[in-house]
Amino acid sequence: MFTFSPITHPTNDTKHPLLLLTTENGNKYFFGKIPEGSQRSITENKIRISKLENIFLTGELKWNSFGGLPGMILTLADQGRDKLKLHYNSPIINFIISTWRYYVFRFGIDLTTNVIQDQELYQDKSIIVKSITVTKENETEGKNSDNIFTKELKSVINSIASSMFPKKSPISKFDPSTDPHLNVSLPNLSYTYNSTQSYEISFHPIRGKFKVKEAINLGIPKGPLFSKLANGESITLEDGTVILPEQVLEKERNVSKVLILDIPNDNYIPHFKEKFKNYDFEDLSVIYYFLDEDITIGKELIEFMEIFPDSIQHIVSHSLISPNTVTFKGSAITLLKLKSLQVDNYNLPRTDRIYSKEFFDCFNKNLPSDVSVIQQQEEPLTSTIDGKNVHVYRQNTILKLDPFTKDSNDLRYKITNKNSDIVDWKKYYDQFLKPFSDEIGSVDDVVNSQINTNNYNNTIEKSRRVEIVTLGTGSALPSKYRNVVSTLIKVPYINKDNSIENRCVLLDAGENTLGTILRMFSSIDCKKLFKDLKMIYLSHLHADHHLGIISILEEWYKYNQEDKDAIIYLVTPWQYNKFIHEWLNLEKPEILERIRYISGEHLVSGNFVRREIQPITIEEFDSMLKLPAKKKQKLSFVEDSSYRDLKAINTMYQDLKIKSFQTCRAKHCNWAYSNTITFYTNSNPSNNTFKVSYSGDTRPNIKSFAQDIGYKSDLLIHEATLDNELIEDAILKRHCTIDEAIEVSNSMEANKLILTHFSQRYPKLPQIDNNKLILAKEYCFAFDGMIVDYDRIGEQQKYFPILKKIFISEEEEEKHEEKQEDVVDK
Repeated sequence: MFTFSPITHPTNDTKHPLLLLTTENGNKYFFGKIPEGSQRSITENKIRISKLENIFLTGELKWNSFGGLPGMILTLADQGRDKLKLHYNSPIINFIISTWRYYVFRFGIDLTTNVIQDQELYQDKSIIVKSITVTKENETEGKNSDNIFTKELKSVINSIASSMFPKKSPISKFDPSTDPHLNVSLPNLSYTYNSTQSYEISFHPIRGKFKVKEAINLGIPKGPLFSKLANGESITLEDGTVILPEQVLEKERNVSKVLILDIPNDNYIPHFKEKFKNYDFEDLSVIYYFLDEDITIGKELIEFMEIFPDSIQHIVSHSLISPNTVTFKGSAITLLKLKSLQVDNYNLPRTDRIYSKEFFDCFNKNLPSDVSVIQQQEEPLTSTIDGKNVHVYRQNTILKLDPFTKDSNDLRYKITNKNSDIVDWKKYYDQFLKPFSDEIGSVDDVVNSQINTNNYNNTIEKSRRVEIVTLGTGSALPSKYRNVVSTLIKVPYINKDNSIENRCVLLDAGENTLGTILRMFSSIDCKKLFKDLKMIYLSHLHADHHLGIISILEEWYKYNQEDKDAIIYLVTPWQYNKFIHEWLNLEKPEILERIRYISGEHLVSGNFVRREIQPITIEEFDSMLKLPAKKKQKLSFVEDSSYRDLKAINTMYQDLKIKSFQTCRAKHCNWAYSNTITFYTNSNPSNNTFKVSYSGDTRPNIKSFAQDIGYKSDLLIHEATLDNELIEDAILKRHCTIDEAIEVSNSMEANKLILTHFSQRYPKLPQIDNNKLILAKEYCFAFDGMIVDYDRIGEQQKYFPILKKIFISEEEEEKHEEKQEDVVDK
């Protein structure tokens, strides 16, 4: 039996489909795209991927289609995976990997790529995969073809990739910017996507069972002759009788073929028609259609689907077809529990979606109840395909293929839906919260009156006050209950005419930060939020703090592209700016025109500003490869990089009405920072500033952070990664315990404190008791999706006793899962 299980489908949480193939011997393969949120979906659904060694990427390689891949590779390497191969049709895959060089580094995993040509086969003992590359017509050679990848450039990017994943561990502290194998200046590629990757998956024939009784009756002695016949060889007995394998073997069995077709936009459809007009349909049972949102659900698409025989099963993925189900139900239930205590501090995850009326009418499918629909065609769509053979691709749509015998029975497969797509908040309330109904909000207050309700910046009072949204509050990697870290802070400025200008700043943005935002807010509220977003700040280069930034920038541009004066400030370590330029030049260079970059080093307190390390050119790198391995390359520096860009800094102060922005070096990794921003809040000179400090990842930094740049902050947002008894782990990993974070707050004399960035070992409830005395006037522990008014930060404290009660079931489940961890799929 071979099983195809969707890992993701198009939702607010995960933008694209990812399919897992599991063979009967347990080998696993990914097909599709790996959007942000993929590895969290794997965790949520307890899917084991210890036997995953091949990823077959589909479609066009853009950030929103594989933004989850860097984090997944890091996680697989940390889990001890020793090899992984990525398959795609273009050398662009190697260039893309090389752009990660400043922040993706793991030893012990052999990451390789296979640039697979059209019709080329990959096969192993379990499967046969044929590459299907479809190219759009009228595309000229040059920048939009793979000809831009010269032999020299291919050599460089391949060497960079191997240096990112060395077999042996380097020294304990490693800075990629000091390694000439990684700190290379790559060209700014201008690349037009003109081909899309799809696959045909087939399986080796299964030899029939050996009929022992029949062999004995034929006078065949047991032993080597049995083996030869079982292996398909003819034998000759001593009396000269020739025995053929088919005399003692049951009939050979086969498994049907599957197509995975990734169609990015309407321009590709005529070329798919041409590609498949002479296709061999024999043994084909199921086709997956991975359709990007730019595909029109219309006549041309339907005509292509009708090329295939009537018996084919069609499983269709599209953002107007697949349901916007909540992917991370564990996190959603946690949020519901928290909301039952503080109704106005959380938004119930939104599941609304606009559906294609044409598709559901054409194939006689039932639309979900109470939904919005869109009609893209004037005339109703019709099709010769039986609606029973068309299926909506969703996370619980499972395909199982069983062996069949040719000429004696039909293709054997089964498509099932495991559970309901509907999130029933009332059911969850009754299941998890009813026992505490006397101590929490009623179901009407928590659920019925809160569907699609926004509690952020939604009143006149809130519009004039600072608000904080803790979008992600976990460390290291996404977990079932907490996503990786990101915090949004809104600081309003009240003009003399009483009008309000919001300055929203995003402090770090781990993978799938955008997914959280889209779950929390309607499209109208998202537009307002992204119009207000003025700055993204990155504390350091560890992947859990920034893999969501590209998506945030793309979403920001979507809402701001018509406003030619709109800009966004990006304050980051210098290496990240190189990544941003390399990546956006590749995909969306127009966004770069709107970014105003400032190095975190240029804002550092004190007189000493470190110089950036000069990347070497491709030519220098090529020459270096020919040198003896032990000969060290001398580092050089960008001489003028130690001069602060005062013009850019002062312009930022003016644009965002900031009094000061300072950083200090964090005690974590190289080029890591903590920061303090002092905003003007109005034109009144006597009471017109708000000072916020953010630790990023760091050991306690009393001298430079607490008693210098952050002293007497109005708000401190501080990492509290580990519980107090894990002080040795905190020292080893250069993080803080909860008590150490409190020490920093007390030394800073911060007015209010938010603790965040908790270890994923304790995903639901951090250590809230037996901590040091907190001197701040108010404090709270951050949870994913928490919306907190600065004036009401302390209200959480009164709910601490009931918090423990409502999370007991999760704590027990977690202990059980830990016991099972080493049992399954070793």
